[in-house]
Amino acid sequence: MSSRSWRRRVVHSVRADWSEVGSLGRLAFAGIVLSLVVTIVLGFSIQNATRRHLLAARGQILANVIEEIEAQHLRPSSGPGGSSYEAFDQEVRLRLIGGETLRVKLWAPDGTILYSDDSGLVGSVFKLSPPALSALRGEQTYNISDTSDPAHADESSVGSLIEFYIPYHDSTGRIIGAFEVEQRIDTLQETLQRVGVNVWLTIGSGLLLLGGFMLALLLARARAFNRRRRQVESLVGEILKAQENERRRIVGALHDDIGQPLYRLLYGLEGGKSRLPADSPIRSELDRLEGIVRDIDATLRTELRVLHRGLAEDLGLEAALAQLLDATRQETGLSIDLSVNVTNEPDPIPRSALLRAAQEALTNIRKHSGAGSVSVGVWEENREVIMEISDDGFGVKGPRGLGLTTTRERLESIGGGVEVRPRREGGTVFRAWVPLPESGA
Repeated sequence: MSSRSWRRRVVHSVRADWSEVGSLGRLAFAGIVLSLVVTIVLGFSIQNATRRHLLAARGQILANVIEEIEAQHLRPSSGPGGSSYEAFDQEVRLRLIGGETLRVKLWAPDGTILYSDDSGLVGSVFKLSPPALSALRGEQTYNISDTSDPAHADESSVGSLIEFYIPYHDSTGRIIGAFEVEQRIDTLQETLQRVGVNVWLTIGSGLLLLGGFMLALLLARARAFNRRRRQVESLVGEILKAQENERRRIVGALHDDIGQPLYRLLYGLEGGKSRLPADSPIRSELDRLEGIVRDIDATLRTELRVLHRGLAEDLGLEAALAQLLDATRQETGLSIDLSVNVTNEPDPIPRSALLRAAQEALTNIRKHSGAGSVSVGVWEENREVIMEISDDGFGVKGPRGLGLTTTRERLESIGGGVEVRPRREGGTVFRAWVPLPESGA
C-alpha cells in the first residue's frame, strides 16, 4: 500500500473515530488533555514552590541566629588574634558553624572580608557579588554558588553550595556588613527529590484514576454507539429488503398489468390500420395513437430497466456492476472498462451502497464530464472493498451536488466513505469504499 493511501486511510479513520465518540466523548478527551497539562504544570510548580520555601526557611533560621549575635554587639574589629575578633569567632562557631554549614564570612561594603572561620581569608578583598550587594542594602537573599570563583577556592572540591546573604547591623541599626553563610546543597537536593517523587506519584495516581474513568466513559459511549449502529443497520437492512420486494412486485405489475395490455393494444391498432384504405382519415388517427402507445412502451421499458438494475444487486457485486456498465454503454456510447479483483463479497447493505455510489458517479460523468472513456476498478484492501471510477473528462468543477452528499452520508453511515479528486492526466477520480463483514476470510 502506498504512503499516500496509508495516510489517507489513517486520516479517514481518525476522522471517523472522532465523529463516533460524539460531543460527550470529545469533551472527555479534551478534559483528559487539559488535566494532563494542568497536572504537569502543577507538579513542577509544587517542586519549585517547595524549593523556595525550604530555602526561605533556612534563610530565616540563619537570620534569627545572626540577630542573636547582633544583640550581643559583637564586631570582629580587632582582626584575628584580637579579643573582639576571638569573641565574635567563638559566638559564630557556637551558633553557625557545623552541620550543613561549611563556611561563614562577613563582608565589608568595600569587598573586604572582615571575618571568616578560615582566618587566612580575613583582609582579602574581592568584587562583591550581586547577592552580597543586596544584603548590604538590607535584603535577605540566597544564591547557588559557583565554587570556581577565587573567593571560594577552598570549597571548589565540594561542588555547588547554597550561599545565604544576611545583613549585619551595629547597635544603632546601621548595616555594617553582610554575612555569607555557605551550606551544602546535597541534603536540600535529597529532600527535594523525595518531595518530587511523592508529588509525581500522587499526580500519576490521580491521572490513572482520571484516565480510567474517562476511558470507561468513552468505552461505554462507544458500546452504546455501536449498539445503535447495529440497530440502524438492521433496520436499514429490513427497509432495503422491503424495497427489493416492492421493486419486484412493481416490475411484475408493470410488465404483466401494463406491458401486456399495451402490446395487445398495439397489435389491435396495427390490425385495424391494415383493414383501412391508405387515405382514410381514421387510419391517420390510428397512426397517431400507435405513436403514443409506442412512446408509452419506450418509457415503460426505461423504467423497467432502472428497476432491474436494483434487482441485479442480488447477483453479486461484479455481476451487478457489469449489468450497470452494459446499460450505461448502451445509453451513452461511453467506452467503459471494468476490472474486479475481490475475493470476499460485501454484505447486502454495503454492496447496495457501493452500487448506488457507482450509479451516482456514472450519472455525473454522463451529465457533466464530457468524457469519452471510463475505467472502473474494484479491489480489496485492509478489510475493505474499494471502487475507483476514473474518466478523461473536464475534471472536478463547481460545487458538489446533492447526489454526492447523499452518497457520502450513505457510505459513512455504514463505516465506508467517498473521495473525489482531479486526475493528473485530466478528468476525475471517484473513489468509494465499504467495510467487509468481520467474519470474512
